[in-house]
Amino acid sequence: MNLRGSDLISPVMKAALAADLTALLGDAQVTPTTVVVSTTTGRAINDAAGTVTITSDDDTVSVLRCEVTLDEVQASAGGLQLGDIRYHIQATSLSSTPSLSSVVVDGSDRRRVVVVSTDPLGLLYTLTARRTP
Repeated sequence: MNLRGSDLISPVMKAALAADLTALLGDAQVTPTTVVVSTTTGRAINDAAGTVTITSDDDTVSVLRCEVTLDEVQASAGGLQLGDIRYHIQATSLSSTPSLSSVVVDGSDRRRVVVVSTDPLGLLYTLTARRTP
């Protein structure tokens, strides 16, 4: 049998877990951080003018943030680097699905997303992002 994560629990339990995540991300003792997640949603090319217009969804969200550990870097076979940051974001707080073209603006740092994952229930995105020059 091949079950999806959302098939494992009832809609009521999933809603309760989502409420718990919302409370956790709003808990001052947990020290959530506010960042902007910018995801490209389209591009328009004007050949006559020689311009490209990029549209994006820019969402200001509360996140739990942690650095990638040395053990994770070593186990990633080159996929992760020291200094990469992992952001845990409630899925409902984003207006579009994040991708490898997404950027996280964290204070004065801009970080390009290098890994996007979600939990089996689709409640939480985990974005791993790398500082861009």
